[in-house]
Order: sequence, then C-alpha cells, then structure tokens
Amino acid sequence: MITSENLVPISSSNADSSTARDLTLVETLRVLEVARGLRQEREVAEVALVRDEVRTLMRKRLMEAAAITGDRITEADVDAAIEQYFATQHIYADPPFSLSVALAHVWVRRFSIVAIMSLILIVWFVCSLLFKHLQ
Repeated sequence: MITSENLVPISSSNADSSTARDLTLVETLRVLEVARGLRQEREVAEVALVRDEVRTLMRKRLMEAAAITGDRITEADVDAAIEQYFATQHIYADPPFSLSVALAHVWVRRFSIVAIMSLILIVWFVCSLLFKHLQ
C-alpha cells in the first residue's frame, strides 16, 4: 500500500514542467491513489467530528429542556437516550399492514400482475376453445 511516507515532496524550485513530464503513468497513479486515500481519511475524521458536535448539542438541548420542564434527568440518562437514538437512526421497519400498504404493493407489482393475469386469460381462452372443438 502506498502511504504518504513513501512520497518525496517536490519543492517549488524543482517543480518545473520537466519533472511533471518525467513521471510515469504508474507513478502518477500512485500519487493520485495516495491523495484519494488522504481525502477519504479526512472525510471520515470530519464525519466523526460532526457526530461528536451533534451529540454535544443534543445533550445540551436535552438538559435545558429537562430543566425547563422540571424533569429530573441525569447526564447518564441523556447519554443513554442519545446512544439509543443513534443506534436506531438508520434502521428500517416495515409499516404495519393495512389496505394502503396492500394497495402500494399491488401498485409496485402491477406489471407482473397484469402479465400473470394475461397469461391466465390466454390459457383459459385456449382451453375453452379446445373444449368446444372436442364436443
């Protein structure tokens, strides 16, 4: 794996057009790979930092809301609630079955249903013609 330690920095004095032309395709690809890796690591760190900021802000607002309403909540309770919120934030749960959900499923599968019904009607029509012809 190529890391930033393997790269030799190019100073401005020797960073002319001849140096850029001397780089092979493989070397250029290595430089681009390292740059992409560093950018991805920076993005991961930024996401973690934002998540910590959001947790701090949520903790502060929840404690303020508890103080306003007069609820006695400890910081451990607030931290547990925040952890539960983040743990279940991106979990999908099917909606409870109802007529609207059934109609949505039918609407999504409408072309399959039409194709199956058409096939059944064609088979029924052919069978009825055969029975009439045999009698």
